[in-house]
Amino acid sequence: MVRTAISSISFFWEGTNRRTDQYGGDLEKRTHFAVQVIEEVRRNVGRDFPVCLRFSQWKLQDYSAKLAGTPQELERFLAPLSVAGVDIFHCSQRRFWEPEFEGSPLNLAGWTKKLTGKPTITVGSVTLNQEFTTSFGNSDTASVTDIDDLLDRIERNEFDLVAIGRSLIVNPDWPRIVQRGALEELLPFQRDVLQELV
Repeated sequence: MVRTAISSISFFWEGTNRRTDQYGGDLEKRTHFAVQVIEEVRRNVGRDFPVCLRFSQWKLQDYSAKLAGTPQELERFLAPLSVAGVDIFHCSQRRFWEPEFEGSPLNLAGWTKKLTGKPTITVGSVTLNQEFTTSFGNSDTASVTDIDDLLDRIERNEFDLVAIGRSLIVNPDWPRIVQRGALEELLPFQRDVLQELV
């Protein structure tokens, strides 16, 4: 899988992309740089090599910001990227259980899969009760939670894969523990554990 970092702050966001050339303008035009990168990656890796694009709706300095305020806008944003050669979308959000738009329980990965027909990866506080900014912002412990809602969403085919972050840092054997159904063995996440990493 090829990972190429493209600054969405510079190109995707209307407030920061003030360009008047081919890389600026409306929502679709602001994807043009990413589209060119994806097309070039696709040319170099061939048709059978999976290309993944990670994106988020929010900004690090503003978690209420959204690139797309409606499913229709999200479709306009995703369509050029999908056509360019993205095989799977990694849809970043802070809490996987939060709906992306009013009136639907689908999260960002769910909407992305529905709109593009491509496989998606969800992420966001899996097996933890706190999102990452709270965990890193203070010394509170992020307690372990169950995965019933996550499993229900997978069974409903809302998304295809699940990415794990903080919980995997303190539980490197997270997949085996979860597969055994032994969630009581999972350790909670605390910011202090990062000081012990080598």
